[in-house]
Amino acid sequence: MIIVTEIGMNHMGDEGYADYYVDELSRTRPDGLTFQVQTREYYEEESHRGLALSDEYYRRIARRTRGFDKQFGVGLCDVREVPFFEDIGTDFYKVLSKDIGNRELVAAVLATGKPVYVSTGMSSEEEISTFLAEFGPVPPNLSLIHTQLSYDDADTNLRAISKLRERFGVPVAFGLHSTDVHALYASLGFFPSALFFYVKGSRPVKHRDEDHAIPLTRYRDIIAELRRLETMMGDGVKQKMSDRIKNQ
Repeated sequence: MIIVTEIGMNHMGDEGYADYYVDELSRTRPDGLTFQVQTREYYEEESHRGLALSDEYYRRIARRTRGFDKQFGVGLCDVREVPFFEDIGTDFYKVLSKDIGNRELVAAVLATGKPVYVSTGMSSEEEISTFLAEFGPVPPNLSLIHTQLSYDDADTNLRAISKLRERFGVPVAFGLHSTDVHALYASLGFFPSALFFYVKGSRPVKHRDEDHAIPLTRYRDIIAELRRLETMMGDGVKQKMSDRIKNQ
């Protein structure tokens, strides 16, 4: 299982703040990180101006991320940007839940041959079935992300991870949108192929993903706990062993 930390747009368009995230994540144990890149039209809207990072920044940070042996990923919303992110050596792509029906975008990122994670946050099981049926054989580089865009505990519905995997025969990751970090720990029991969750810095601003993002001040401990709990899952094979408790 890989762990992916999502900076998203919680950098608020400030490259210095974005560097702060990358600095902190370089000292911990995620397997990869992602930035979110919206469409050019999105950044032109009055309420979103100033949120875009420069191409040169992404070029530099992709190189730097790989330099400390972590994967660089992007949650990409604009098909026109695929050639650029391929040029800088992006390791994997995420398709946001709102874009699961964007055939041009999905086809373009799949055509790169890189791992592609498609978020299913606003889709029913039947809508997911329709989406996958468009491909015939499902491309081997496609994975789903089970997530729910709701803060209601019952809506987290972790059992969907294994149900989707069994029905469609594709890897299924888990994306945290709960405000309770225990959902991450509980998800391990359903063997997600990856974990995705947002992080936020300590600036006194309302981050783009504020309520469900994990503060970087807690991040190191949460990563360590996930790695510890992952070892408890084991391989499922019951083996004969000696009593290791009475001899301690």
